[in-house]
Amino acid sequence: MNITSTFSVAGRCSSTGALGAIVTSSSPAVGARCPWVKSNIGVILTQNVTDPRLADIGLSALETGYGAEASIRTMVAASDFPDFRQLAVVDANGGSGVFTGEKALGVYGEYYATDVASIGNLLSNPEIPKAMGQHFLEQKELSLPERLISALELGFNMGGELDQEHSIALLVYHPDTPFAYVDLRVDYSNDPLNDLKKLWEIYSSQAENYKSRAIEPELAPSYGVKGDE
Repeated sequence: MNITSTFSVAGRCSSTGALGAIVTSSSPAVGARCPWVKSNIGVILTQNVTDPRLADIGLSALETGYGAEASIRTMVAASDFPDFRQLAVVDANGGSGVFTGEKALGVYGEYYATDVASIGNLLSNPEIPKAMGQHFLEQKELSLPERLISALELGFNMGGELDQEHSIALLVYHPDTPFAYVDLRVDYSNDPLNDLKKLWEIYSSQAENYKSRAIEPELAPSYGVKGDE
């Protein structure tokens, strides 16, 4: 089994109700397996020796009306191999919870508080999740995508993973739409954080336009490309 390391943050904006997650890993395409968000329901992170199926179970518990900690318990109970899993949940009310199995890889850490949950494995510093979570809570003047990026960047600056990070993903949902407001991924890079920051710099000024094209296309701006003047 290839050993890969991962650290992540799930968060909620208490003023807008937006939900989101950011995750990075030494493995490729982490965004395909680890972050899961549903508008007005919650955020799930599934990592370590990842079983993405658990996310559907956790989100179903949240949709039924259970909170984050019950969602965690449901995923752990459903897993045939819970000792290998690392999970985090933030629900639509800001409740949060985390779980790390006994067979988590290397140095690991976890942190949760109202509106945030952060986890990591094979870390260079076990305090990284706590520092990221607390930093997220302190950055309330920023938008949710920027808070998540800033929190994860702190994790990088603290040493990140023992291995080289290669992929990263940012996923944000707004409460008034069932589709992603932001879904940016770097599937393989030697500098995934800065590549994501460049993507966000490009996309951030266009995100609202893409949202309006779905909801109110007659009012949406043009794409600004040839043929769409």
